Amino acid sequence: MEDKKINALDLFSGAGGFSLGMELAGINVVAAVEYDDKIAKTYEYNHPHTIMINEDIRKVPALKKDITEETISVSIEEIFKEKESEIDIIFGGPPCQGFSMAGYRIRNHKPFFEDERNLLYLEYLRMVEKLMPKVFIIENVPGILNFSEGKIYDEITEKFEKLGYDVHAKILSAEKFGVPQKRKRAFFIGNRLGKMSKNLFPEDTLSPEQYTSVWSALSDLPSLESGQGSEPSHYGLEAQNEYQKMMRANIDDRGFYNHISSIHKPMTIELLKMIKPGETMKNLPENLRTKSVHSGAYGRMNPNEPAYTITTRLNTPSVGRITHPIDHRTITPREAARIQSFPDNYRFLGDITTIGMQIGNSVPPLLAKKIGENIVELFQMSLKNVF
Repeated sequence: MEDKKINALDLFSGAGGFSLGMELAGINVVAAVEYDDKIAKTYEYNHPHTIMINEDIRKVPALKKDITEETISVSIEEIFKEKESEIDIIFGGPPCQGFSMAGYRIRNHKPFFEDERNLLYLEYLRMVEKLMPKVFIIENVPGILNFSEGKIYDEITEKFEKLGYDVHAKILSAEKFGVPQKRKRAFFIGNRLGKMSKNLFPEDTLSPEQYTSVWSALSDLPSLESGQGSEPSHYGLEAQNEYQKMMRANIDDRGFYNHISSIHKPMTIELLKMIKPGETMKNLPENLRTKSVHSGAYGRMNPNEPAYTITTRLNTPSVGRITHPIDHRTITPREAARIQSFPDNYRFLGDITTIGMQIGNSVPPLLAKKIGENIVELFQMSLKNVF
């Protein structure tokens, strides 16, 4: 019984950060659904044992009886049966725009699940309702919990409680779980195993003095100037700390990928040279400041602290604090991946635009791993009839 695999389905999988964390926790991710062709290729490359369903989730039937001419010809139910697996966990981060301030004015107090911009949440709900996993996990931005005086939180919780799940939501900060990045994400966890879901969230045990800093994460990677880099890349230094050893664990002499710097204009490089670690465009002389809506525009990372939240545009200094702590350039995709806690053997496929989206939109694997470990413990306890 203790050797029984815990099997999962990843919805809206993206490049696979959530899946990787779950796998590191010992969970078997049987199948994943991702609509974007380019992003799905990265997932498939790094998760060859997971069945990738590269399709619009609205066309993916949960059960065999749901198959129609409008859907694909195989259901989630059949995929798991073929693998002789139960659907123990469903996890993922369905996108939604209906709780933004502008969205709220437009929706005129329309219930969250009736807002067409949140139809992907309905698809996630459909999968849970049809497949009834023992546990589900939803990931999203922190604002979803307190927007509109908590009404959206109440709506989401109510929908899943009606299906028989105990549901709780909490904001987790990635830096408190070993990720070198100040990134807050909201998670809903529901279970029907008789346990209070609020107890399934990992405890943040790290103090600020124990956080992984930007330089602790990046210092062993080759220094590059604008436009430099080659594939595969090779380390010029030994690993300097435990985090770097963890990132390099599965790399051999063939090297690693995605460590190529973007090409910047000479004027951009001159501006970056004037910005010290931890500073932004606001620290430049007023006549050199450019217009930007981002408060952290041209921000150089502070090497002694975790990074601010990584964005999806890695080659544009004006979008935020994505300038290397020492080199006069934005961070490479590999450096961004390190800051998200992706190991160096995780290769991202595509051009810089799609790679930036893949990395920036991911759940940090180390954070997902901590959540997964608590879920695994729950399953182990339920198998021993603790409840």
